[in-house]
Amino acid sequence: MSREVSPGAARPRRLPPDERRAQIVAAVLEVVSKFGVPGATVSRIAATAGVSEGALYVHFGSRDDMLEAALDLIFCEMASLIESSAGKTAVERLTHIAENHSRMMKTELDRFANPWIEFVAAGPQVGIREAVAKTQSKAFAMMHEIVRRGQDEGCIRKDLDSRRLTWQFYTILWAENVSSMMGLSEYIDDGHSAYSLDLLLREAAT
Repeated sequence: MSREVSPGAARPRRLPPDERRAQIVAAVLEVVSKFGVPGATVSRIAATAGVSEGALYVHFGSRDDMLEAALDLIFCEMASLIESSAGKTAVERLTHIAENHSRMMKTELDRFANPWIEFVAAGPQVGIREAVAKTQSKAFAMMHEIVRRGQDEGCIRKDLDSRRLTWQFYTILWAENVSSMMGLSEYIDDGHSAYSLDLLLREAAT
């Protein structure tokens, strides 16, 4: 005997493929943030996304593909942060990026910093170290280009090693990531990261 379904009964909404894929990637980041990369199992990803394990493989060929898609989203966040500074001088851009990064550490920790650090900390046995390095290298190249343009435009000293200056800038952002994950909010709240940035940029500016 068939069970009647009332016309007003709610039915699960079938999402378009792009939306479903985005939902799964968001679930990957959430699971990585909570359990780390080794703990980001297919079952946990499926449960967090609200889909069956089989449904994951409609959109991704493997768990590694899911992890790499999550890394791509993290890079998009990095690129968006960097590109938001367009239209300013190089020194102003670096200041803008750092200020917005500090804000993200306070408002978007679980969506950005936590999963990124978990990816960085994942051991070689996880099999995604090359993808993590590629993600960082792409973001570094964008930041390095800002520094190089600053030297060409004359607002950053030309005698400085542009790559070294870019890495120095990154150490401040990484320290914010790690301290925020550890609950050491004073690094940002008490102005320690801003002070380090000010010293760096005053030394670098012409």
